[in-house]
Amino acid sequence: MTPNLPPGKRIGIVCHELSVAGSLLRFERFGRVARKSGHEIAFIRLSTAAGATRATDVPVVSFEEAACKTWDVTIIPGASFPEETMARLDRFESTAFGLRMQHVLNDQTRKPAFLRVNALFKPHVVVFNNRHWTPGSFTTFQANAFHFCEGGVDLQAFAPDPHRSAVPAGPRFLIGGLAHKNPIPLIEAVRDIGFEAELRLYGPAGDLPSAAADLVESGRLKLLGPLSEPQLPDFYRDLDCVVHTRTHAGWANLAAEAMACGIPVVCTPHGTLAFAEHEQTALVIEQPGAQAIRAAIGRLRCDPGLARRLSHHARQRISGFSWERYTAELLRLMEPDARVHYTWAPELGLFGKWPVERRTRGLEPVIDRCEGKSVLDLGSAEGMIARCLLERGAALVHGFDRDAARVATARALCEHLPNGRFWPGDVSVWSAFMEGHAAHLQERYDIVLYLGVHHHLPKDRRRDTLAGVARLASGLLVVRTPERIFDEDEIGSVLAEHGFDMSGGEPRDDGEADAGVVRVFERRSHGV
Repeated sequence: MTPNLPPGKRIGIVCHELSVAGSLLRFERFGRVARKSGHEIAFIRLSTAAGATRATDVPVVSFEEAACKTWDVTIIPGASFPEETMARLDRFESTAFGLRMQHVLNDQTRKPAFLRVNALFKPHVVVFNNRHWTPGSFTTFQANAFHFCEGGVDLQAFAPDPHRSAVPAGPRFLIGGLAHKNPIPLIEAVRDIGFEAELRLYGPAGDLPSAAADLVESGRLKLLGPLSEPQLPDFYRDLDCVVHTRTHAGWANLAAEAMACGIPVVCTPHGTLAFAEHEQTALVIEQPGAQAIRAAIGRLRCDPGLARRLSHHARQRISGFSWERYTAELLRLMEPDARVHYTWAPELGLFGKWPVERRTRGLEPVIDRCEGKSVLDLGSAEGMIARCLLERGAALVHGFDRDAARVATARALCEHLPNGRFWPGDVSVWSAFMEGHAAHLQERYDIVLYLGVHHHLPKDRRRDTLAGVARLASGLLVVRTPERIFDEDEIGSVLAEHGFDMSGGEPRDDGEADAGVVRVFERRSHGV
């Protein structure tokens, strides 16, 4: 049964060509479910070559045709685009293309390409199709919000055969896999396996007919070529196991479909993190070497009880990943809350790129000394640091951020803590800030946080704001800014002139993004 979905949208999926790629097949399957609820799906093809690469039941339009329409959402999957197409991605900035959503795949070795798409396409929302991208690994991406939305499987088309036996039905142990996704380790494993086995691979064969000519001639390797979606259930039906050997995958359709069919699976973690649990739903091998593959296949052949248990548990696990579930989840992500999220804390409804532990890194000395102290948090974002300090006993926290939506979030986040107060405020013109918030500000605070603010100010205003911030701090002043800006603006010298010495450890790199490092300064004439 299809869950309740948002009202109909016109959704465009950008591609160069309609290749046989998992990321595009995913959107065909998404489109079939979404169309049932009144959504309109189309591929926006950027290639100028004549014709499409393959048939599809999703309408295909050129960029010129797309530009004449109004879209609710435009999606760009992956980053495998030739230069001519990559250079056209900034054309989607027009409001006619609606919400821009970038889908990022698993292969982190291609991160520079994903980042280039990110810079050109300027997405409002970034969606990762796997959990290999851990929070904190995507801090160089730009978007209003970041989400994970893993793939799906057709649970009706791919279903267990009720007459299937856990014991191999024929003289040969039948093994399935992909011909075009790292097949060589699997071929090598079958070549030297110690029992009768037959390997069946589907997909473009490339040079496999010559590279594995001995197995082809002996009938131990059958190259089936590309299979259409209606043909895939029959491919799995006779197999005794399926082996997924990929070292980069966002969502492993091969493994997911095999599990749905009740076929025991040997797989790498790539593209299978959501459903492959070693010795529970699959045999997971960290690296797809021939020896490890051969050993795993041998275990399944020799232990029908293991194969039966894996199949049962795998079908239960994969049943939570229907295309109906995927479609409903993705459509919900197309209804953003208009906030620019900063912190990653999904349990609190925050979907930014900075994990809480990264936000608080370097602040340990301040957190340890905040009990009973007054705190001014300039650039408080969604209030995560303020919440932490209040929970550790800070007497009060006054927070300011120029984003009114973040201020509203901070108020909600700290509403159970009575001594947290938050207001919209812009410190880029210090005199105006002080005048506008005279009724809110204390004369001095024990601790002043000036985190990630300085380098976003107009260059000619920074020194004046820094001096004003220093005058409000009676004890500790905590600065986070990139080292380059720290040196250029002589922040250490300016604060020394205002009576501060740097305390704590040496500055350190705060990760891959230019977020800056934390430095704690203490006023010489007053203790905290």
